[in-house]
Amino acid sequence: MRLETNGIRLWSYVVINLLLSDSNALFKFKNVKCTCYEKSFCELKRCELKVLGRGIVGLNLHAQVYKLPIKSTTCVLTLFRRFSGYRPFLFNVTVDVCHFLKHRKRYPFADLVYDGIKSFSNLNHTCPFNHDIIVNQMVLNDDMISKAPVPNGFYKLRFIVKTDGVWRGEVEVHAEVNLGIDR
Repeated sequence: MRLETNGIRLWSYVVINLLLSDSNALFKFKNVKCTCYEKSFCELKRCELKVLGRGIVGLNLHAQVYKLPIKSTTCVLTLFRRFSGYRPFLFNVTVDVCHFLKHRKRYPFADLVYDGIKSFSNLNHTCPFNHDIIVNQMVLNDDMISKAPVPNGFYKLRFIVKTDGVWRGEVEVHAEVNLGIDR
């Protein structure tokens, strides 16, 4: 009897995985808003979404930084979900970016976000940063959402950045998650 129960569990696991992998999943950008609080510190050259192909939207961001090098940075990552307005959902994390880039496993949510950004940006090294911040044609794919078990809906991820003890800017990224089924 015990073997039959384990066999049923195994088959139901296989069937659920097949259903999820064959679903018409949708995970794409809807909007992006960038703000530089202090114009003497930075200027936003680009902050836009661009259609790269049918159903493929890429994020482009170029923040020109005037006061280099950046030796200490703190970032507040907050995830919101839309329920008659955006409400905080699951994560609100403050991360010392320089420490995070050396010890990524200590911050699982920040590591998940960083995994999505790192191949499209020039933020792939530890501090200090001696250059502009660039994200070029970042595209969301279904593999990114498989790591974070979130239900269907509209989400906003907000990054607020502080350097040298002063809040410098904010980026809000709006995305849609539609797995084709409800989890």
